Amino acid sequence: MELILLRHPVVAAPAGTCYGQADLPAREPLEPRAAQVLTALPAGIDALWTSPLRRAQVLAEVLAPALGLPVQVEARWMELHFGAWEGRPWSAIDRAESDPWAADPERLAPPGGETLGALRRRVYAAMDALAASGASRVLVVAHAGPIRVALARARGSTATDALAYPLAFGGLTHLHHHGGHWSTTR
Repeated sequence: MELILLRHPVVAAPAGTCYGQADLPAREPLEPRAAQVLTALPAGIDALWTSPLRRAQVLAEVLAPALGLPVQVEARWMELHFGAWEGRPWSAIDRAESDPWAADPERLAPPGGETLGALRRRVYAAMDALAASGASRVLVVAHAGPIRVALARARGSTATDALAYPLAFGGLTHLHHHGGHWSTTR
């Protein structure tokens, strides 16, 4: 099975804003981005999934007619929940709160948010469900956090290490599941 992960476009928020599960729209028109994605996708996509957050779901809805597929929504593909930090500039978040989290995001959560470990567990569960679905090629429109965690699994690295993986807005990441294992061509 091939799992193609598409990161949503740039959001309508000031640079430097913490916006994990804040439901922000995309900043750019989605039709040109969708056209670029469609030319980069291989043929034979047989399922289209998306995070329920607007910046991902609306892009999936623009892609769906061209792919001839219904949009299926899966909350496990949502971005990390940053709790009380959502919508605030990173520069306005007290370092006494953010530094401990940054040192151990796997086990520590922002106030009222979730840990990287919780994100990892839900993304792994979503990946396993897709692998068991019988689909051969699946497109998921998601966010940097879940894509990085999925990529870390395929590379055999830790979710914490994955936070440093560069991912372009609107970029595609290709993963493969075979023999019970995930791998990547990236």
